[in-house]
Amino acid sequence: MQFNIDIKNFGKIQEAKLNIRPFTVIAGPNSSGKSFVTKALYSFFNTINNDHVTSLAYSYIIKMKSLINQIYSDLSRPSAEELYLLDGLFHSIEDIEKTINEEFRVNTYIQQIYGLPLLEADCKKIQKSYDELKNVISTKVKYDKVQKHFDAIRMLLSNMGRLINDPSVILADEIERGFINELKENFQVTKLSDLKNHKASLDDAICFDFDSLGTIKIKDEHVDFRLTSTSIDDFQSLYNVVYLESPIYWKLKDSLEQIRQNRRIFSFSLRGRNETLSGIPKHFFDLLDLLKNRAKDDSSFSSSPFAKSIKEAIGGDLIISSTGEIVFIENGSSKSVNLHSTALGITNLGIISLLLERGVISKGSYLFIDEPEVNLHPSWQKIMIETLFNLSINGISVVIASHSIDMMKCIENVMKDNESLVDIGHFGINQLTSKGNSVEDYENPFKRIAAIKNDLGQSFYDMFLDGDF
Repeated sequence: MQFNIDIKNFGKIQEAKLNIRPFTVIAGPNSSGKSFVTKALYSFFNTINNDHVTSLAYSYIIKMKSLINQIYSDLSRPSAEELYLLDGLFHSIEDIEKTINEEFRVNTYIQQIYGLPLLEADCKKIQKSYDELKNVISTKVKYDKVQKHFDAIRMLLSNMGRLINDPSVILADEIERGFINELKENFQVTKLSDLKNHKASLDDAICFDFDSLGTIKIKDEHVDFRLTSTSIDDFQSLYNVVYLESPIYWKLKDSLEQIRQNRRIFSFSLRGRNETLSGIPKHFFDLLDLLKNRAKDDSSFSSSPFAKSIKEAIGGDLIISSTGEIVFIENGSSKSVNLHSTALGITNLGIISLLLERGVISKGSYLFIDEPEVNLHPSWQKIMIETLFNLSINGISVVIASHSIDMMKCIENVMKDNESLVDIGHFGINQLTSKGNSVEDYENPFKRIAAIKNDLGQSFYDMFLDGDF
């Protein structure tokens, strides 16, 4: 997926025009808005990548099945006819569950639209079974005990009907709700207005213009989407969307998971009224959950050829133990070492290898990495860039935010070795200033990367001049 994006009034960004390509670089000094851009793009991509239509439909089905079980339990001395009709209602709900699983779960939004008549036909069968059961029971005294369950099922059927008749409206509501949640939890803010550029006027909105894909505007606490159906399909067809940040999160994985669990319990005890922030961005837990879900069966994963150079560099392999822990095994050793006892550089590189091996990153994925150079020696930075480039030419889109001049030199060398890919727009090279604006002095990617190197190298030059000879 290739597009240009225009961002205004977001975080440190005043106005930036960025080129998003299979291998994208967003470079600039500290506090230039690089991380804000990558986290915002991740939050947006991850929201759209979720199958909101199927998730909603499944939630209605699960609740209806639970309510039918409650009717079974609460119905006093059910007759044979009542039991027969209850079974019929339950089976009709299982039929629609089967339709959703076969016609919606693996399809993108436009394909789901074409499958809505099937869902509507199944929904009518549920309604018929519901009416037949209610007509038999509603005239009896025993109905008082189960009336609330019938009312709840009727409400869920109404919600299902709205989903079928107005999927675009329901989808827009779910995307808005999801994007607001993603932004707040990934940036750890309580209000969207906290993400607005401090120099923007009161009436200015945060704007994301994705070319032909559509636009997003954030005004106060409201998000306005203008997305095409084809763009939603493009994002939903992505395999996985992954964000990698500091390796320290992985060092503290067990503790952070416990914090999340405690927070869920606390929130449940407050009936969902808890709005305190955890301090841990959601993207870390998103990736952790992906890794867990894809790591249930060791035999289902084959060795990734892209991870070979990483394993050779770090002298071993990160694996998931039988107890679910991430451990490091050094080459030639059978003893595993806990992640707490390994170098941060090994964690930084090794996590990518692990994600590749476990199938979390695969063709069709989108990988965002904030400061991939962290804790890496220049020779390992070279391996990191070469690995990410190889991923980008094999169907995995890569977006890097970096202020490392060594990284820029590695990228420049890769570009020189692959000028044919430069010519066809494989590389998106973007430069941000300390004031939060993009630099668009050059169209040529080589001139852009040279300008970035000059900018990032200025501090070294000034330091050299200030020193004593």
